[in-house]
Amino acid sequence: MNMQSVVTALVLCVGLGSVQAQTTADVYPSRPVRIVVPFGPGSGTDIATRLVAQHLEAAVKQSVVTDNRPGASGSIAAAAVARAAPDGYTLLMGTNSTHGANSGLIAKMTYDPIKDFVPVGLVGIFSSFLVVNPALPVRTPAELIAYGKANPKALTFAAGNTSSLIMGEMFGRGAGIEMLRVPYTSNPAGLTDVIAGRVSVMFPDIGSSIAHVKAGSVRALAVVSLGERSPQAPELPTVAESVLPNFHFVGWIGLFAPAGTPAPVLARIAAEMQKIMVLPEVAQRFQQMGADAKWIGPAEFRSFVGSEVTRLPKILADIGVQPQ
Repeated sequence: MNMQSVVTALVLCVGLGSVQAQTTADVYPSRPVRIVVPFGPGSGTDIATRLVAQHLEAAVKQSVVTDNRPGASGSIAAAAVARAAPDGYTLLMGTNSTHGANSGLIAKMTYDPIKDFVPVGLVGIFSSFLVVNPALPVRTPAELIAYGKANPKALTFAAGNTSSLIMGEMFGRGAGIEMLRVPYTSNPAGLTDVIAGRVSVMFPDIGSSIAHVKAGSVRALAVVSLGERSPQAPELPTVAESVLPNFHFVGWIGLFAPAGTPAPVLARIAAEMQKIMVLPEVAQRFQQMGADAKWIGPAEFRSFVGSEVTRLPKILADIGVQPQ
């Protein structure tokens, strides 16, 4: 083959590649899209995902199905998506559990939070309540601490996700009281036992617990946030302002695709999600859940996830939680 033929062949290949990429973007999605949720129905992650899926479905003119796969701090769902075909039809609503703390919780990870995924974008951040069973004779965080000190080993706390686990351990150690951790596959399951009186304390996300707080089936003592009180319960102090000045923590959720997903597909998903997350009705619904709708695009989100995979396992190690 002479030089002119080689150049012609290369030009044709480049042209065909461009056409193929454009075609991929134009036809996606041509069938239903599935968003796998690492926690159970009724959790904050689940509620937010269903809201986002509804709007994404309208935007792309295809069904967007929410698939709950709770268990093992979200690693069951994450591993399933990591093994899925990288075509944009199976996505993960990841969290600070799946793409942060699990590296410090699970000794033998079945997925790599960095190598097995490509970040699409941050979707929201979640504040939490500190709640107790109403039969517990405490109404403030200070009274809870006093009760724990007066009744050693009497308190238990439900851990339905990594955020609630970290907050429970941080609170116990910071306050100098012992609380036995009781693990659950999701926050709603843990709340059920707090309501029934089988567990004393919990730090659930506001979205999964606010209805129970309003109904009086659990008693909220305070809010855990980055600093501000919750608009959903402005009468409640934050834990930081009431007893532990450095007690700040929020959970987050974000969309991921399997590594190797075509760039045009990722760009389409990110573009639609960016539009959805600035809709007033979406922001309002997130606020009702005690969350903030917050979109961060692929590049910045990738950097954020990288820092979380380092930061959260360090927090776990500092509070004495070892990988199992």
